[in-house]
Amino acid sequence: MLTALLFKGTVKKSFLYPSPLRRQLYLSRHISSERRRRSVHFVPADNDKFVSKAMTLGADTIVLDLEDSVKDKQVGREKLRAFLDVANSLPGRNTTEVLVRINPLSSSIEEDWREDIAAGFVGSDGFMVPKVETQDELKLLDEILSDMESSSNYNSANSKVLFPIATETALAVMNIAEIAKGPRVCAITWGCEDLSAALGSYSTRDSNTGAYLDVFRHCQTMCLLAAKAAYVQAIDGVYQNVRDMDGFQNETNYAKCIGFDGKLTLHPGQITALHRVFEPTREEREEATMIVTRWEQSVGKGAIEIDGKMIDLPHYVRAKKVLARVDDNEHASNEEGTIGSTVSDQISSTGKSSKDADADAVFPRVYMGKFFEDLEPGLKIRHFLTRTVTEADNVFFTCLTLNPAPIHLDHELSKGNASSLSGKGGNSNSGKPLFNSMFTLALLVGMSVPEATHGTTVANLGFSEVLFPKPVYPGDTLRAETIILDRRESKSRPTQGIVTLQHVAYNQRGDVVCKATRQALMKKQTR
Repeated sequence: MLTALLFKGTVKKSFLYPSPLRRQLYLSRHISSERRRRSVHFVPADNDKFVSKAMTLGADTIVLDLEDSVKDKQVGREKLRAFLDVANSLPGRNTTEVLVRINPLSSSIEEDWREDIAAGFVGSDGFMVPKVETQDELKLLDEILSDMESSSNYNSANSKVLFPIATETALAVMNIAEIAKGPRVCAITWGCEDLSAALGSYSTRDSNTGAYLDVFRHCQTMCLLAAKAAYVQAIDGVYQNVRDMDGFQNETNYAKCIGFDGKLTLHPGQITALHRVFEPTREEREEATMIVTRWEQSVGKGAIEIDGKMIDLPHYVRAKKVLARVDDNEHASNEEGTIGSTVSDQISSTGKSSKDADADAVFPRVYMGKFFEDLEPGLKIRHFLTRTVTEADNVFFTCLTLNPAPIHLDHELSKGNASSLSGKGGNSNSGKPLFNSMFTLALLVGMSVPEATHGTTVANLGFSEVLFPKPVYPGDTLRAETIILDRRESKSRPTQGIVTLQHVAYNQRGDVVCKATRQALMKKQTR
């Protein structure tokens, strides 16, 4: 139709050379400022070890899986609930999206996926939906989630997102464009293992080259096109061989080059490598910066010339996307040349294998604490570290601090001391030395560090109150919480602020054994 209009001379020049308003509309749909999902990492919801480390991996999105990797669904749901109850207070939560992969609507009993949603609703950002075949499934989920969000018990201002896996059946592939346009969809991805089983194919890759067979490459292409047509993110599928880092990096580089926004990961080691590939190289950034600068200076021109090449609106859009991918946290490392243009370039220039390159990327410091802006008054943080204190701790700390008080060292004296404390919470039958209270205070502050102040504290300014309501004895197990009481700007340090924190330690019986209020000088996140 457009061609016909062109030959008839009826297309206005303003259409071919967009006005500022048309240009802005075009850019707003092609350059997204939403959450980045470079790495979308699967974690079995029933695996305590993996779940406990999930927020420390640095992935943009973690997917707590209730589908394929979980045998006992009910156990998986119970452990999922337990994790989500404390997830918001864990370090890294502010920068990590948490999704729950439910069981499929099309091939599981209805109770399964409904129970998955109930278990994963509070504390998550949304749901990954496997084996989606039609948009109607997403509309049904949208209705259910809308009802749950309208409940008076739901306080979050953010609506849950949906993330379909859109190529796991033949029907899904045929409907993928409509699936990508479904309600709440933030991104789509593709998978070939379930599709391979449905098709009856013997393999998904060429045995000689390792490349996807044509039918599965077609699915990858359709996923990319459907996502971009619907203006949602396109996430490439998994690379199954978690030990083949060269293959993973090459496939990731291909996905980046053709336009995917991220990739699914199965192993923590893939996350760092993936981020390194998706981070624009120095040459890519320099070229993109030049195009954006020159284009924005040439207001009203339909095309410009840079180094003999004609640059028009699509080139500008692509350059803006490249710059949008720049990770501020990695920018300094790139400027120092630690991240090369491609994985192969890094190896050839340094002489290191991909395994060595991965090892180099492990050392950069990672800070888990909250910045001044995050520490709002009223915020309550439950700390994940706990500690059973021992008599060895008590003796060592007491000797280390040159404190010879017999109440910490003498068992015979402690029998009578416990009796005298019985009216104040002491145990008259314990006969154990009283724990050094300075150790209790130090342990309380230490347990609070990871989620609250790790790497973000400039200085501890002092304690305004320290109380020991109940005694601590060897064998007690302590846990900690922190409540933010107040914060204020620093008059002399514009990049820092003063926060008042109250730390509280509890024993295994729920008794408060220490309460400490202190002021700390904290870094601001803004530069």
